Amino acid sequence: MKKFFFVAALILAMSLTPRTFAYTIAGADIEAIALAAVEQALAQRGETRRHEIFFMQSAPDLKLPEGVVDVKAHLPAQISYISLTPVRAVVYVNGRAQRTVSFSANIKVYDNVLVANHDLRIEVPVTAADFRTEEIAIDGRNEYVKDTAEVEGLVPHRFIRAGLPVTKAYFQQPVAVNTGQRVNIIINYRGIKASAKGIIMTRGRIGSIVKVKNESSEKILSARVIDANTVEVTM
Repeated sequence: MKKFFFVAALILAMSLTPRTFAYTIAGADIEAIALAAVEQALAQRGETRRHEIFFMQSAPDLKLPEGVVDVKAHLPAQISYISLTPVRAVVYVNGRAQRTVSFSANIKVYDNVLVANHDLRIEVPVTAADFRTEEIAIDGRNEYVKDTAEVEGLVPHRFIRAGLPVTKAYFQQPVAVNTGQRVNIIINYRGIKASAKGIIMTRGRIGSIVKVKNESSEKILSARVIDANTVEVTM
């Protein structure tokens, strides 16, 4: 594989210097130039993960007028990891476009990510034992989780089947406070902090906004959940 990529890179470098052909250019050379262009595009976007590139079509040998021949490959601005990416190889003779060969590139990029060891159920906190690391073909859109520390203690908000790679979007904070629960209220008023006792009126997760009743004043306030025992009111 390394030898193949070296040859492709060499052909790409050679394509930058116009060459004289006697009527025919091999389809294998056109494919190698197209492959090298895809590799270059991946490198430019900082892709260093293991990947594979498959062309869905083969290039034919082309008969051309005698002259100075050059081949340039063109790709779209966005490269897809889940659908086919179009690649055009344009063959020039004496600086004029003579033939175009079109490819559909199937680009697969692999990464080591967490997958569920077993079915993960909604609202059940997860631990490191719920996951294992596997190399998968990624889709280039989702941010897959690689470290259990990113999700440990969180709860799925959707059912996750065993073997499914997981993203942070699948998880949320667990419910921290429930209706009727007594909590401490931290009140911030123009830089001055005070505290009071309160009763939760609506359930909520850490970081969410809930309604809480001040036990002393009986006022209903909006508060941000800090932890299972504390909410914060900013005035």
